[in-house]
Amino acid sequence: MPQYLAEINGKNFTLSKEEAHHLKVARYTTGQEIKIFDGLGKKYLARLTSTQGGEIIKQIPSRELKRNITLYFSAISRPATEELLDLCTQAGASTFCPVFSKFCDQTLLKKWDTKKERWGQIVLASAKQCEIAKIPQILPPLTFENALKNLKTPALICYEDEQKTSITEQIPTGKDIAIFIGPEGGYAKEEIELAKIYNVKPVTLGANILRAQTAAACAVWALANL
Repeated sequence: MPQYLAEINGKNFTLSKEEAHHLKVARYTTGQEIKIFDGLGKKYLARLTSTQGGEIIKQIPSRELKRNITLYFSAISRPATEELLDLCTQAGASTFCPVFSKFCDQTLLKKWDTKKERWGQIVLASAKQCEIAKIPQILPPLTFENALKNLKTPALICYEDEQKTSITEQIPTGKDIAIFIGPEGGYAKEEIELAKIYNVKPVTLGANILRAQTAAACAVWALANL
């Protein structure tokens, strides 16, 4: 049973026009039960009393991951970014923040308001499909240095030239963690040195060089589940 984003008001709920349309396409009708979620972490079993809303039957459990993961990802191509957002939402990312690093696509983040709206749609679709109750947040772009300066949690940085320290060896014990993923061209050595100054530890994801979106998904999954 798919889930639908809803506005909760006591024992009742209301669907947006978009969600009501999706419900209609799925051929749900008045009287049927559906799963809904508020986007903030709560899920419910509910019954339709109209085409745009209904009544809540009961709250149902939602999965809770071990950690709140903020993914700082360097700007990459539009298709790769959209794949990254989809995969990493599925893998367990809590927050996304695009970053300008030395070898990234400097043009990707023009017209940020349009980009953020499109990215929000991708993240929402992935959350609905995977029955994730809390929709990941998307933060405005930062420079690499400002991202480091703004850190409030322990952080790791995936680096293709790191040979010894695996990400699984450096996962902190706390609830919150950040992970940095570079662009197709990787990080410059001076960026890694700067990260170390801010106590961000370089780690490896294994022997193979991965695509940026694949590396991001692997890193997020490891932090969310191990």
